[in-house]
Amino acid sequence: MGGADDFAALERRVRELEDRLAILQLVASYGPSIDGGAVAEAGQLWTEDCWYDSDAPSAGADGVHGRAGIEGVAKMCGELDFGLAHITHLPVITVDGDHATVVGHSNTYQKVGDEFHTGRVASNRWELERVDGNWQVRLRTNRLLDGSAASKAVFADGLREAQDASTEG
Repeated sequence: MGGADDFAALERRVRELEDRLAILQLVASYGPSIDGGAVAEAGQLWTEDCWYDSDAPSAGADGVHGRAGIEGVAKMCGELDFGLAHITHLPVITVDGDHATVVGHSNTYQKVGDEFHTGRVASNRWELERVDGNWQVRLRTNRLLDGSAASKAVFADGLREAQDASTEG
């Protein structure tokens, strides 16, 4: 009882819990950093060569590339003269060493008069990597939940990977 194998197993479990908490913090930080115009803070969530692959009109034809692109989005949002809220819902997280996949819903709300209106409901897949001990976003895929195969695949593919990972471990 309490041997080296038990201690190693406990260490692995604690490390996985720490990773999952750090990943939740990372994903939860995206909306406040963008909506608050926290340019440097938003950029630090992403790798230098990141890609935000989104079909949202504000993302342009090919999404947003690089940390500077993400910082540009945060700067633009911070300069808006109306309320904007990016909300990320509790996701499904799969950790595989220094890589992780996060799958979940997001909503964007915009203040119109005295009320907030839903601007977008989307499926999301975040591909993360550990860089110098910290989790960062390498790729985020975001699709409007419009019933299309592409929007559903973001969820289905991510959930299949999570299920496969849980049966392997």
